[in-house]
Amino acid sequence: MLKKLVTRCIDINSAYCPCFLADTNHCTFCSHLKGEDVCDCNWSGVCILYEKQWQPKKRMWIPDADTPIRLESDTQFVVKQIISKDTYLLEFAVSHELARSLDKCGAFVFLRRSSDPQFYHFPVGIMKVEGNTIQVVIETIGPKSARLLADRNNQVLVRGPYYNGIFGQPWIDNIDNGKILLIVGGMGQPPAMPIARQLTEKNNCVNAIVAPGKIGKIFIAEELGKLGIRVQEIPSMRQVGIQLFSQLLTNRQECPELVVSSGSDDQHYALIAAMHAAGINLPMAATNNTAMCCGEGICGSCERVTKDNKRLRTCKVQTDFSQFIQE
Repeated sequence: MLKKLVTRCIDINSAYCPCFLADTNHCTFCSHLKGEDVCDCNWSGVCILYEKQWQPKKRMWIPDADTPIRLESDTQFVVKQIISKDTYLLEFAVSHELARSLDKCGAFVFLRRSSDPQFYHFPVGIMKVEGNTIQVVIETIGPKSARLLADRNNQVLVRGPYYNGIFGQPWIDNIDNGKILLIVGGMGQPPAMPIARQLTEKNNCVNAIVAPGKIGKIFIAEELGKLGIRVQEIPSMRQVGIQLFSQLLTNRQECPELVVSSGSDDQHYALIAAMHAAGINLPMAATNNTAMCCGEGICGSCERVTKDNKRLRTCKVQTDFSQFIQE
């Protein structure tokens, strides 16, 4: 039985903690680094406040021990596949350190043309890592993403790693020999691949329902099949997939231990509504589709409101997607 998800920062006690939010007393986790007087973080790991206080002393005897910043790689990309009119599979090489840090589900990077200002950065989830080579899929439907491929450009500046690409990450990390239902729609296909790999590596039985979404094509079915996943391709998530999911919930023997929704927020909420209608409350991991600008929690563009009226910076905070107010 999977435990209830505890809200916490994805970067806690990592190389990127304490982060820039801690510098301004806006830490998402440490009460002292939020400017409060009482310690009530309920954290059994290394104290974030202690690390923050120790950092200035450490810099005195280690000259380059500055606040960790994300890695950047200025590289060239190739278009490996034109998936549809505005959707492209890109491949590019990055440093070994960056590639290694991106080889996990939920990882994403920010991309922009090397010659463009920083505000052209846009987030993209990682689809595959092989050695130092990264694969991502982008839709050129906005000014930032369209700019990357304009004028036959093939230069890209890659910044990362970032990790909060999926809510409910601990559920995925902690389940093995379980029964999983992976529901994938449209642009949820690229981030679904690292999730599928991790789940199958831990001997989970994974079934997948995949729809083409607005991009009009299913392009991961073969790769999912190679992982031993039983794939059911459907023409529409809205018209077929949700009904199929609702029918599955009526058969208690077929009910999964974990649902993973890789797709739009509309898809996530439709699955939650189907579970409520069936009177079943299953844990559900869901891809993070929030608009992001900086990725560090500083700009506030990724803030979302929860049902208990908290405002969470979703580029940093792990939580249960079902707790968000539907926008």
